[in-house]
Amino acid sequence: MTEDQWTPLSDRDAPAARALRDGVPASLELPLREWIRTTAERYTGAAERAALRIDVVLYAEEGGHEDVGTGERLAYWTPTEKLLDIIDALLDLAPTGGWQNTPLTASLPTWQAALIAANSLPDSQYRVPLQRLLNDAGSLYTIRADGRALVRRVDSAVAAVTDAAAKTADQPERGSATRHLRQALGAAYALQPDPVKAYSEAIKAVESAAHATLQPKHAKATLGTMLGEFRQVKAKLSVPIAGQSGTEGLAVVESMMDLLWTGQTSRHGNLQETRDETVQEAFMAVHLASTLVQLFASGAVQRS
Repeated sequence: MTEDQWTPLSDRDAPAARALRDGVPASLELPLREWIRTTAERYTGAAERAALRIDVVLYAEEGGHEDVGTGERLAYWTPTEKLLDIIDALLDLAPTGGWQNTPLTASLPTWQAALIAANSLPDSQYRVPLQRLLNDAGSLYTIRADGRALVRRVDSAVAAVTDAAAKTADQPERGSATRHLRQALGAAYALQPDPVKAYSEAIKAVESAAHATLQPKHAKATLGTMLGEFRQVKAKLSVPIAGQSGTEGLAVVESMMDLLWTGQTSRHGNLQETRDETVQEAFMAVHLASTLVQLFASGAVQRS
């Protein structure tokens, strides 16, 4: 939970942090169904499109439901286990005024501030109430920064480290490290996580960030070839914290690179059955990649 989010009195002084709630707890189900009905009825065709996307049947063969609107059917005929998927679809279908935009500048003329606020009406009417419901319920899920989907909440410390690394890597000589790192985070923490993509994007982020330092003339370099280069030229590399013997700091970087590279189970097929990465493995891969991207992109790992 974030520091500014309300927690029950009984949890505030508890030794462990309040656990986020996965799925749809009983207390949240009816409010979410009401949100679905209101949102689906507001936008023509949204109910039908959301139902098609999530495979929810809105029309019964026996009839007798002609007086029930499609928005109400979507809200109350959707199985509980599909509610979050329906909400996710509706967020994508509903217009947005720029969810979570930078706050308005205080010196803006009144008419200009009003115009900007008016453009965000879909957010204030629908996304704000939904976010409030998710926060109050302590849900594991939140609205994505662009307002178009649900995502798993990212721990504030993890988000800060990843964001800092992505910003540091936003320079031409680090290629597409920033994009890959953000895509890795998004895939790992999505409503329906894609751990294979997250792990792959994490490796690509490190490859992009380390390329200029380790193998700038190798157009087809991979994290594996960079790791081999790292070991061969270790005497020419340096990091700010070298360690007592002068080698511990580089050994940590090498170990992180090796763990990230060898931990990917789905990269190649062989005689054994290929296993996809798990969500927890993807989380760790993103965390490792964030640190490695920061080290290479900031110049902390230098080559003489």
